[in-house]
Amino acid sequence: MKKLLLCLGAMLALPGLGGADPGGFEGKVVVEWVDDPFISTMRLVEDFGFRQAQGKLWRASRGQVIEGKGMPPLFRDLVGQPFEGGFRKSAVLYDSAVHAMVEPWEQAQRMFFEASMVEGVSATDAKVMYLILAAQGTRWEVTGSRCYGSCHGREVPLEWRPVVNETRVSELMNWVRAVDPDLREIDMRAQSAIRAVGPHIFPQSRCNEFSGSTRIRKSCD
Repeated sequence: MKKLLLCLGAMLALPGLGGADPGGFEGKVVVEWVDDPFISTMRLVEDFGFRQAQGKLWRASRGQVIEGKGMPPLFRDLVGQPFEGGFRKSAVLYDSAVHAMVEPWEQAQRMFFEASMVEGVSATDAKVMYLILAAQGTRWEVTGSRCYGSCHGREVPLEWRPVVNETRVSELMNWVRAVDPDLREIDMRAQSAIRAVGPHIFPQSRCNEFSGSTRIRKSCD
């Protein structure tokens, strides 16, 4: 019996099983409004963070300005404003990560998914939001990557968003709700909605053109 209890305890400690720690938020989101006639902008009054299940801490520091620009246009169209839903804390941290561009963008998207689940978003809705980020979320090259000092100056950040087929994204949202895939499946399927991957470091169709960080598709259909 003692050996059986030890085995059960070891199983519960494994990732993905009953005793797994989902991670948690550290601190509270306390903000003050910044006067801006064009953009709803907030400044963090206190440090705030989210610690993922594996221990990695994502921090939004006191004094940082939060504008909500981290969320792509399609997210706002299909889900809503980032600071008006039940994932405000997660949106603050994702916006902070996009602004800083220190951690890889793929990891920032995973963090948002995990944080939204901890915040109380259902697994299905969290996966739908993750799908939109996987398709049209902001990408960037971190400092020291191959584009720093070669095709771009060392001080100039490289940031972009893919051009997507919005109809295909809507189809994939229905697929997520029907099938409940894992995140790796979502990553792979999201590629089918991308019409232009990114800036000039990637091969582009002659009908797709990027201007700075505006990510606008110029159609020649």
